[in-house]
Amino acid sequence: MAAKLNKSRMLHTRIITGITILFGILGTSRFAPDALPHELMIFAGYALLAFCAMGRLYSTAFIGGIKNKDLVTWGPYSVCRNPLYFFSLCGAAGLGFATASLTMTAIIFFGFLTVYIFLIGREEEFLQNKFGKEFSSYKAKVPRLLPDLSRWHCPAELTFQPKFFNFAWRDAVWWFAPLPVFELARHLQETGALKPIIALF
Repeated sequence: MAAKLNKSRMLHTRIITGITILFGILGTSRFAPDALPHELMIFAGYALLAFCAMGRLYSTAFIGGIKNKDLVTWGPYSVCRNPLYFFSLCGAAGLGFATASLTMTAIIFFGFLTVYIFLIGREEEFLQNKFGKEFSSYKAKVPRLLPDLSRWHCPAELTFQPKFFNFAWRDAVWWFAPLPVFELARHLQETGALKPIIALF
């Protein structure tokens, strides 16, 4: 089931990311490039993408190699049942802000949220069947997506498997892949070499 869900997640992620890149090339923000809202959104976008990448790397260090084998309830998993999805949603918001369009930010964020809520439901059904009362107790105490930092706990030592961290590193880099496309498109639009066909707030 895990492989099937991951394939579904990747497909929907590529579709939403493709729409985002298409807007980045053929669309533009109604906020002027030198206006404060435009600059603030670009800054917020880059900051959220960096937060996403670091958070996903950190979370993977705790679960790499033991996902679906053991129920991980410490570290980032002690404050949120789905930290990887939480950080991905931060990245989705970051991609939206990087377009300097509030409309695109909402579309991207809620698009990812819809996909993730479905996947979380399927994954938690699997975990419930596998871990039973242990997962029921965990679910009753720890929030699904919004972290509760007051619940943080972590063992003094953990087993670390570098190959999973390396995979997560490559995965994190892809969150930044659309940014050069956005910057090039903005430059071409400003020079008149590329004419946008849609403008959104």
